[in-house]
Amino acid sequence: MHETLGTLGVLVNEREGSPPFADEAFCRKLCLESDKFDMNVVILTPKGSEPNGKYQGYRYVNDHWIKETFDVPDLIYDRCLAPVPGVFRRRLNQANKSSSHKVRYLSRALPGKWRVYQSLRSCEGLHAHLPETELYESKDQLRNWLQKYPKGVFLKPQSGSHGKSTVLVQWVPSEQILFVQGRTRSNRYFEKRFSHLNSGFLQLHRILSVKPYIIQPFLPLMNQDVKPFDLRALVQKNGAGKWDLSGLMIREGTAGSLTSNLHGGGRALEAQSFLEREYGKETTTLLFTQAAELSALIPCILESRYGRLSELGIDFGIDRSGHLWILEVNSKPGRAAFLLSGDSESADRACNKPLEYARYLLLHSH
Repeated sequence: MHETLGTLGVLVNEREGSPPFADEAFCRKLCLESDKFDMNVVILTPKGSEPNGKYQGYRYVNDHWIKETFDVPDLIYDRCLAPVPGVFRRRLNQANKSSSHKVRYLSRALPGKWRVYQSLRSCEGLHAHLPETELYESKDQLRNWLQKYPKGVFLKPQSGSHGKSTVLVQWVPSEQILFVQGRTRSNRYFEKRFSHLNSGFLQLHRILSVKPYIIQPFLPLMNQDVKPFDLRALVQKNGAGKWDLSGLMIREGTAGSLTSNLHGGGRALEAQSFLEREYGKETTTLLFTQAAELSALIPCILESRYGRLSELGIDFGIDRSGHLWILEVNSKPGRAAFLLSGDSESADRACNKPLEYARYLLLHSH
């Protein structure tokens, strides 16, 4: 590798296949663009660390992935969706102690949805955009929520993504049934009907008590075709270390589905024309302004609580009245929506910003 400002190690999950790691297209783009930012980019997996402080990883050379052994990188860009194994972090700490330069992470991971909600709730300016949220605790709590919210309640795992393991619970008075629908851990759709309330609550509690869930009102965030959709904002640090809004994109789910995640069969669409068709030009202008303002505020709140961040995916819901809701904030956002929508300009920004910010950190390393 040639002389540069330093090396960025992109940490991704292992997977079956060739190459044997996830996010291959994004990793390839980072490697191809790295020369423009005067750095080397290597791809690492958690199993690639060795006891001697070296790392097994990959470089993209002449249109091929080459496996090599590397010294510890200067920066690590953590794109692992699963928690990084302790052995990787321990070896990284050992390398830090023995080397003259300290390895730094481009960004920290955010904690679970409940703690993020509490952090955002601490800002009064966000109150109107945050749906009521609690940690799920009991059958009685669920019963009380259903009485309070006749349209239903939505439950999602405190730590989870892609709409997996989400559950919508509704009481249907006309049929005297408890109607439950959702997605399994493998993201498959399911639905159940319970004519006996107590047995329904009991079965639900068995599912919901396995791991922490949050409970929220079910918001009818559907378009005119009764398809769920959300507005994804991608905010990233730029080459001056400042936050930028890289793009806004619509993710639309299939009719009858609960979520708009691309992994659940959804599709990506250009935001402005979609929103103008749904809400008109005036409301769309207001929604864009609000989304931009909230996207500037949210990173600052979370960074003040949890330390350095480099990029966030912020998911907004929009109800039929045009009200904007903050649904979720993700510190390891994907970029597929920009690529799939054909918005090549936003897609390029989304891919290059991590390199811009990595260069900024390398230049300001002392």
